[in-house]
Amino acid sequence: MLINCPISTVYGISLKKQYVFRLNLNQYRNTHYRVLSQSKLSYKHDLIKLNPGLLTTKFIRPVHLTFTLYKPSKRKIDRANVCSIVEKYVCDVLTDLNCWEDDNDEYVLSTTYKTGGVDKVNPRVEMLITEEIDELPEPECLGMDLAKGK
Repeated sequence: MLINCPISTVYGISLKKQYVFRLNLNQYRNTHYRVLSQSKLSYKHDLIKLNPGLLTTKFIRPVHLTFTLYKPSKRKIDRANVCSIVEKYVCDVLTDLNCWEDDNDEYVLSTTYKTGGVDKVNPRVEMLITEEIDELPEPECLGMDLAKGK
């Protein structure tokens, strides 16, 4: 499943006091916990608006996550600064929507960050979720005993 994730959200108490929260580690670590709470709620609404299918999605098996960053300009960027916070916000939303049981390491097996290029019109992170495939059992060769060759 491919999810389009914005890299910023607008939050505020009233229409007069609106703020842009850019999802990156530098801003996240320096922000008051109340502002973080407001930004997470706003981000949840933005994410559902962009991806309405999330409301009916349910992952049964553990998953692998791949985040691809589409930058707003050609400037060098620390990809993990953005993708790590997008991962935190999106995984919290998916847990809140009961898309999976939890976002701990028992259910999210791996995370990969990539750079996808420049998109000046729509900078974003695309999150690809792939479910773990169970290994298939060994075939029984139609009842033949391979040790005896019969």
